[in-house]
Amino acid sequence: MYFRILASIFFFLGLCSKPTFAQSQFNFSDSTRVSLLTCSQGNALYSTFGHSAVRVYDPLSGMDAVFNWGIFDFDTPNFYWKFMRGKLLYKMGGERFVDFYAEYQYLRRGVVETPMNLPLEAKRKLIKTIETNYLPENRKYKYDFFFDNCATRIRDVVERALPVQYADTTRTIKPLRRLLDEYLGNLPWSDFGIDLVLGLPADQLGTFRYEMFLPDYLGKNLPHAQYQGKPITGPEERLLPADPLPPSKAPKPIVLMLVIMLAWVGVGFFKNKTFVRILDRLFFILIGLAGCLMLFLWFATDHLATKDNLNVLWANPLYFFALGSLRGKRQYWLWIIGGLCVFTILFFPFSPQLLHPAIIPILLGVAGRCAFLLKGFGGS
Repeated sequence: MYFRILASIFFFLGLCSKPTFAQSQFNFSDSTRVSLLTCSQGNALYSTFGHSAVRVYDPLSGMDAVFNWGIFDFDTPNFYWKFMRGKLLYKMGGERFVDFYAEYQYLRRGVVETPMNLPLEAKRKLIKTIETNYLPENRKYKYDFFFDNCATRIRDVVERALPVQYADTTRTIKPLRRLLDEYLGNLPWSDFGIDLVLGLPADQLGTFRYEMFLPDYLGKNLPHAQYQGKPITGPEERLLPADPLPPSKAPKPIVLMLVIMLAWVGVGFFKNKTFVRILDRLFFILIGLAGCLMLFLWFATDHLATKDNLNVLWANPLYFFALGSLRGKRQYWLWIIGGLCVFTILFFPFSPQLLHPAIIPILLGVAGRCAFLLKGFGGS
């Protein structure tokens, strides 16, 4: 369970690598067609939110290429450290459409193609912008999940090439965290892990443009873009159907956390004080480590979405200081961490950050265990 939460966090912060073209320049004719490819979510963690790419097809030369901005190099020095800290450079890459199609067909993931209907001069500008971005010196960029990723790069390329305006953008916009929840219904533990590490930036109210960090919303919103008073896209075509995702068989986090916390508080009445102290130490260490990870992602990384995380109110390194309290020393640490848990429970309905409901059993369990220890029960 703990590993799955960590894996969800790591895959949330990045995408998978894909092969690229060897050449860096192309000669596209005026017959070239440009389209947006929107790929459905997959079973793997890295594909939870889908994918976006641009197809450039020239029927005269036979060149049929797919460009995407979700690539990184595993051979980068200190790869994992840079990846964790949000300092890993992603890059734009290209592959043959036939390879792209075969991959998504094998993965049984849906692909929708939305053609760009542009005047010749506008199409030339868009293709030129893509070609310029594909030059080796322009490919790399520092990825950010919400604000600079494979989908927002496509939006930005279009906006950089064409002075587009968005029509009919008055509908209700959800906070960014709520947009993620639409994709995590079958992944309750991934949802829990991601909610733990996301801070206040994920709860800001999105805008029509911000929504396009998600590939599906890029596909939905880009057709509202107009150039010279006309939509820049034509009718979409489904190239591949999407297989329905299997329902999750894992227990809901809130249910499992409730069972675990009840068991933890209950064993406090055991006469085997050594076992009770070991269990107390285990839970204190796990929660303390979770707090260290949140603080690391907040202060030591460039991930904007993990800043200002209010979960550190209840999960923080203070649990390590409280370990001595389990032997009757420095009891004030139990008051502090127990008090912080009670405060978080009271603060929960008013928090500007949407806190995951599965933390409620944890907060109650820690507060209850601290109360028992302070009263002399359960192995103190």
